[in-house]
Amino acid sequence: MTEYRAGHVSIIGKPNVGKSTLLNQLIDQKISIVSRKPQTTRFNINGIKNSTHYQIIYVDTPGLQLNPKHSLNRYMNKEVTNSLVYVDVILFVVEALNWNKFDENVLKILNNVKDKKIFLVINKIDKLKNKDDLLENINDISNQIGFEEIIPISALRRKNIEKLESLVGKNLPASEPFYPRKQITDRNERFFAAEFVREKLIERLNKEVPHQLSVTIDDFKDSKNIIHINACIWVEKQGQKNIVIGKDGKVLKEIGINARKELENLYDKKVNLKTWVKIKSKWFDSKTILKEFGYS
Repeated sequence: MTEYRAGHVSIIGKPNVGKSTLLNQLIDQKISIVSRKPQTTRFNINGIKNSTHYQIIYVDTPGLQLNPKHSLNRYMNKEVTNSLVYVDVILFVVEALNWNKFDENVLKILNNVKDKKIFLVINKIDKLKNKDDLLENINDISNQIGFEEIIPISALRRKNIEKLESLVGKNLPASEPFYPRKQITDRNERFFAAEFVREKLIERLNKEVPHQLSVTIDDFKDSKNIIHINACIWVEKQGQKNIVIGKDGKVLKEIGINARKELENLYDKKVNLKTWVKIKSKWFDSKTILKEFGYS
C-alpha cells in the first residue's frame, strides 16, 4: 500500500520569472495574478493540489528584491524568507539562458538553507532556439549548489508540469493532509477580489503607477444570486489618481469591467463591482499603513 504524503513547497525566484504562472498550472486553476511586469506578486499565496497519494501545498512567493528601498519591498522579501522556514521542498525557478545578479541573490539565500530539498526549475524552455544551449546552462547553474532535482519546464505551455508534480509528491514526508480535499487555497474571497482588481490595474496602466498602488475591499456581500464588492484603489499622488480614473472615467470603468469578468469566472456567480480611487501619500513606505492594507 502506498504511503500518503503531504507537505509544503515554496516557489521562489527573481521577479517575473514565471512563478505565479507555474502555481496556477500546478493546481489547474488561476489563484495567483500574473502579468509581464515585475513585482506583481506581493503576498505568499498557498495553492493546494490533491491527488490519490499526496497533498501538495505550493507557496507562491513575491520575486526577491535586490537592495529593497521601501517598507513594501522589505515586506515582500520577508514573505520569501519566511516561506523557507516551514516548507519541505523548495522550487528555485530560473529562466532558461537568463541567469543574472537577481538569480545570484536568490542563490545566496538558498546556500544558507539547511535540511530542505531544493529543485532547480528552469522555466521558459519553449523560447529556446537551440536545445543544446540548455545543457550548458544546466551545468553552469548546477555546479553552484547541490540540487535534488533539475527539471526544465515551460509553465505557459505546461511542458513537464506533470513530471515536476510527480517528483515533488515523491519527496514529501509521510503525513495526513493539512487541508480538506476540496480546498484549493488558504486565502479568502475578499483577498482575491482585491488581487484581481490590482491585476487589471497592472495590465492597463504604465510601468510606474502599478508599483505605487494598492487595493483594499471595503465591503463584500455574498447573496444568493450575486456578490456585491466595493473596492478602494489607493495611489500616492493626485496625478496617479487622474491616470487611474482616465478621461471621463473611461480607464477606471474598463478596469472594473475586466476585473468583474475575472471574478465572476472565479466565483461562478454574478458580481456587482464598484471602485473608488483615493490618495494616501507614501503608503508603500509606512509600516502602519501597510498593515492597514493587509501587508502583515
